[in-house]
Amino acid sequence: MGFCVCATVIEHNFSRMADNSGNTFIIRSASLEDAAALATLTRQLLIYERELSGTTNEVNPWAASVEELQKQLRTPNTRFFVAEQEQQVVGYIRAVIVGRQLPREEIGWMQWGKTVIERLARWGFTFVMRRPRPVMQVESGYIAGAFVTNESRRLGIGAALALAAEHWFSEQGLKNSELHVLFNNEAARRMWEELGYESLALGMRKKL
Repeated sequence: MGFCVCATVIEHNFSRMADNSGNTFIIRSASLEDAAALATLTRQLLIYERELSGTTNEVNPWAASVEELQKQLRTPNTRFFVAEQEQQVVGYIRAVIVGRQLPREEIGWMQWGKTVIERLARWGFTFVMRRPRPVMQVESGYIAGAFVTNESRRLGIGAALALAAEHWFSEQGLKNSELHVLFNNEAARRMWEELGYESLALGMRKKL
């Protein structure tokens, strides 16, 4: 299994031991032209997670709309990577830098002002609640979503997408990559653990 990074394009060749047939896929940075494909995959992810969590809530159409994905693609400190097989997008990962303040020249005065107000609000809440230390945000990479279609799983695509996100985080000077995964998603948990991720907390819920 070969994995090489060339600028923002990663090529990965995988040979099945069973029949020695080659399966080639490409990992690359997503563009606005990928918004429709990303919207489809995002909806599939939301439905999949809903089934795993056992909830009956309907999937919000807006969360998986082309317009919303276009907005996310333009968001600063965010990078999408997609996996292609036979010129079809079959998987994606969304990488986000959290805790980093961008200069106002880069994000615009309005967004910069909004960020400043949010920080002041957090500081004020901390002061009023008499917390022993201020709320601090440490710069870190965060994997905000990842999905591979059923037909393209077990080929190493998920791991290749994760490595692409981690490579981008490292280029940005980050030292950590974090994520959340549903406890019932055993296959995903196993993959992340094999990639070196460790559990930090466990969320719990009780039906009433």
